[in-house]
Amino acid sequence: MLSRIFHAALATVLAATAVACSTGDGGSGGYTLRIGATSVTGTPAGSLGWGDRQGILTKELKAAGVDKIEYSFFQSGGDAVSALIAGAVDVAAVGDNPALRARSRDPKVVLLSFDSVNSDMQIIGARGGPTNIQGLVGKNITAPQGTIRDRTARQLIEAAGLTGKIDVKDVPTPESIAGLSSGQIDATVLSGASSVDLQQKGYPVIDSLSRHGMGSTGTNIALTSFTDGHPDFRAAWQRAITAVNGDIRNHFDDYLHWVADTDGSKFEYVKQSTQADEFNTEPFPQIGVKQLQDAYDFLNADGSLAGQYSVDEWIGAKP
Repeated sequence: MLSRIFHAALATVLAATAVACSTGDGGSGGYTLRIGATSVTGTPAGSLGWGDRQGILTKELKAAGVDKIEYSFFQSGGDAVSALIAGAVDVAAVGDNPALRARSRDPKVVLLSFDSVNSDMQIIGARGGPTNIQGLVGKNITAPQGTIRDRTARQLIEAAGLTGKIDVKDVPTPESIAGLSSGQIDATVLSGASSVDLQQKGYPVIDSLSRHGMGSTGTNIALTSFTDGHPDFRAAWQRAITAVNGDIRNHFDDYLHWVADTDGSKFEYVKQSTQADEFNTEPFPQIGVKQLQDAYDFLNADGSLAGQYSVDEWIGAKP
């Protein structure tokens, strides 16, 4: 009960920090689109942030009646999904884990588009510790429970044939990095510039999704109550996301510099950890469909989903 109260309070507080990032003509009879997303900086991040900065989202969504876009920022994808279900936001931009779980609980969750594919995650070990996953037998990997980091750890353990021989402990990422640095944690799951930063300091990459041809997708979800009320929205959203990603690929170095400046990271770390093929220029590219299906299959097999459904049907669903 206390956990539910905390998460509800957290969502309320963070939703109250919503900022209007794009403004149109309020007298045109349009509406305000409320987007829930995760952000460590309190500003729109990743491809959505670039799309907002460049004005692409506003331009592409205007045809669907969107006059203004407001963002609410959350600590996790799970909190963003909770806000979506509660009606506090219209669209949640989250990782595939919370989206798949949400759909398993409620068939009214609509998959609008992918906003990224081929996202990689690494198991980073402590300095002086094991350098391969077999060396973690009898030890622990840390990752926040229910997240892509958690799933990555368990997928890579399974891929090595070591299920049940390595524990995955529920520890938030900042505490995991601190514990790794102090030698109190054997390994944790990281991505992006933070992973490269530790690698540069001598922390070994024990394993990664990309080594096994795996990856994850960024998903954008809504509820049928919203898409039914705005029948042109899903197609407009897909045009917007693919236009944003196309612009990123056409101005890739500019995008990387913006990410580094926004996140306070070194440009070379962002460049090393970001690939142009992460930014899909069609709503559901085949590689992303495969990655989502692989994620579904894994979560379904380990009992993480509340109910079964067809990923292909979910992707092909009409608003």
